Amino acid sequence: MELWFIFSILGYMIGAVAGILDKYMMNQRYYPVTTVLLRTLFNAVFLGTAGLLFLNLRISASLLLLAALPAFLLAVSFVVYLRVLQRKNTSEIQPFSQSLDVMFIFLASIVFLHEPATLPNYAGILVMVGGIYLVLVEHITTRPRLDRNLLIIAALVPIDIAYALLVKTFLGTAEPIALAVSIYLMAFLMLTVVSLFLRRQRQPTKASLKPQVRIVLVASLCAATAAAFLYTALSQANASKVYPMAGVSSVTVFLLATMFLKEKFHWHRFIGTLIVVLGIYLISL
Repeated sequence: MELWFIFSILGYMIGAVAGILDKYMMNQRYYPVTTVLLRTLFNAVFLGTAGLLFLNLRISASLLLLAALPAFLLAVSFVVYLRVLQRKNTSEIQPFSQSLDVMFIFLASIVFLHEPATLPNYAGILVMVGGIYLVLVEHITTRPRLDRNLLIIAALVPIDIAYALLVKTFLGTAEPIALAVSIYLMAFLMLTVVSLFLRRQRQPTKASLKPQVRIVLVASLCAATAAAFLYTALSQANASKVYPMAGVSSVTVFLLATMFLKEKFHWHRFIGTLIVVLGIYLISL
């Protein structure tokens, strides 16, 4: 078993915990912009501290400038995703979102990065479509409905593709941890400006920032650890191999959401999630 494969599995499983905590915060009606602002800050702090202590981390002005575009894409995608998460169950949104991302990132990696693909890889796309169908339907005998929130998630796909391809390309010259920290720092700075601009427009909320910070600290620790594993995996293997491993996250999120967020368990959606994982596995072969 190759090292990048182990890093990918660990990264996506740990990242799923952060995703569940994000949903919990959205259930508490925390602001998405503030949540992403805090997440990117603490992600940078945790990764940066580890990099300084163990990896002789160095971040240059040129690397920060390079990270500006993926940081902007990350901030936009993350904020919009959390807004949708306030209205939909994570066990429905997460498999749908990751499936679309995996399919199109896989195709984009072939077209733009000229990575090789085989017949099982393309068969995996068709299998994933069947899995997505089961995840979306309310009942097994009804047709799936693409409501406004799911259409918004679909609209995020080009942003996610651009982010994934930029990260993979930049990892050709940048160290994984240094690039991740740079992206998080730039995203934090951008969101700070946006947060200050929106402060006057916000309505009062009962949610306190203090308990949110405690949750964000745990979520960021998980997210930073996941990012370290995934960026390292991407520096060792093709994007069309690493990103499809996100199916591990889909199953983990589905189970955690059922157990801890008390989301209703649907057998057909669980089976659909497993089919999505099968499709993702075929893409990764």
